Parts: sequence; C-alpha cells; structure tokens
Amino acid sequence: MLKLQTAIEFLLTYSWAFIILAAVLIILVYLNVFNPLFNVPRLPPGYCYVSRPLGPGYNEGVSLLGDCFSRDLPEYVFTSRGPGDYIRVNGSDNYTSLANIQGDQLTITAWVYVNGWPYHDIVDKEGQYGMKLDYNDTYLGFCKHPNTFCLEFDDYGDWIGENFTIPGMTFHQWNFLAVVLNGSNKYFYANGKLIGHTDTGQPIQYVDSNLTIGACSTYSCYQNQAEWFNGSIADVQIYDVALSSSDIAALYNEGIAGAPIDLAGIVAWYPLDGNPYDYSGDGLNGSVVNSSFAYSSFSTSYQPLT
Repeated sequence: MLKLQTAIEFLLTYSWAFIILAAVLIILVYLNVFNPLFNVPRLPPGYCYVSRPLGPGYNEGVSLLGDCFSRDLPEYVFTSRGPGDYIRVNGSDNYTSLANIQGDQLTITAWVYVNGWPYHDIVDKEGQYGMKLDYNDTYLGFCKHPNTFCLEFDDYGDWIGENFTIPGMTFHQWNFLAVVLNGSNKYFYANGKLIGHTDTGQPIQYVDSNLTIGACSTYSCYQNQAEWFNGSIADVQIYDVALSSSDIAALYNEGIAGAPIDLAGIVAWYPLDGNPYDYSGDGLNGSVVNSSFAYSSFSTSYQPLT
C-alpha cells in the first residue's frame, strides 16, 4: 500500500512534466524534426538564374549563374490552399508576350504535391495552353480508371484535353509532371517516364489571357472551385521548344531544384523558392494572390521517389 501511495504521489507531483514532454514530442513529430531530411542544406531564393546579357528574349551569351547543380532542396515551395490562392503573371506586362507561345512546339514541367480537392490547374494560359490534373471529375472530365490521377494537356484546339493515368500517384506525395507539344504529337510524362501520347495536337495561337500557376487564368473559369489547386508547386519551367524524352528524364533526375536544360528554349522559369519571380532572364515576374510562401512543406513531406 505504501508503494502504491508513493507511486501516486510521484505521478501527481510530476504529471505536469510528463504532459509538457509529451506536448513537445508531438510538436517535434508534427514539424518532422526527426526526419533525416530536416537538417539538410537549403537553397535560398535566387540560388540559380539564367543570365541574358542582351536582355529578355535574346539568347546570345545566355548562361546559368549561381548554385545550379548542387541538388540541395529549396528553402521554400509555393503552397496554395485552394480557391483564391495562386500566382498570376499579368497579360498586359511588356514581357509577357514571351509566354504567348505560338506555333507547334511547347514544353511545360513542374513538381507538384497534392493535399486534396481541388487539384486541377497547375499551369494555365486559358485558351492557349495548360497542364492540369484530373481525378474522378465530372465537370473537368473523367480519368480512364477510377480513383487515379491523370495528367491533362490542353492546347489551343483541344481544351479539356486528352489525359493519361499517372502510375502510382497519390495525395501527399511529390511528383514531377511534364507535357510536350511537337508538331501534332502531344507527349505526357510523369516522374521522368512517358505515360501517354496522342497525335491530335494543333498549333498554339495567341489568346489574350494571363499566365497563372495554381489556378485557371480567366475570371469566368476561376469562379468554379474545381479549377483551383490545393497543394504545393515548385520549379515550373515553360519552353517554346519540344524537349526530348531524355531531356525530361534529365530534369526529373535533377530534382525539385533543377535548372532549365535548354537555355535557348526556356521562356519562363519559376523555382517558387520564396517568391513568384521568373529566373529565366525574360522578366516574366508574377505576383502572389492571397496565398503565401510558407516554410517549405517540401522540407517536412518529401521522400525521394524510387
């Protein structure tokens, strides 16, 4: 009986300490401090950029400057929480014409991490081109298989375009996505591998719309909540050339802080490491609407893909 009384007195005396210790451990687990990736080096905003000595749109002397090949993780990623949170590049900007890609060659790449619904618009220039996700959507179109993500590639002649299933993609997981237009051929890639191809592509024509990341780019469609993106986006690259399958694989292997692989063809590059600026040298800086660059969800959630 004395031992039991002593044990009860001990618990009553020090219970507050156990509660505090448990709370601290819960917080540390939530912050993922015990993840071995937590303390790895972080790349600050502007870690790498394309230098164009003659100015936007000129390729003479173009080069990469900065810490471009360390394969470290970015300090931040862009985090959108759904309707109202996105990045906009104003269509009236003097240099935005460089993103008004016209012709039959285009490449869009990005790393994405989906938290939940909605998850549709990754990159959009409404009516002109866009890279998007589908998942059992009725308004936006069905995936070929239930309960799977599929990659959609829209162009001027095919809005709500063809889509292909992304093998193994789930919520709360980083994936590298890419779409390529080369003549009439449209190629779909996930994590460095070709997942689909059609020959229904049509030449891209000019449309007076904003370029957006994480949202539909026109007022009429971003009123529909299904058009938004709830999650994180990083390292968006837009080219006016058709990258090859080996180029796409190389970008995937570079990781989430990878630099552009074709400096003459890159027209917009948004690392999204703490700001919405364009590091392609073409001056297509964006602005953040409502959302914020929270300390990288990448730092707490990312696991290398195998």
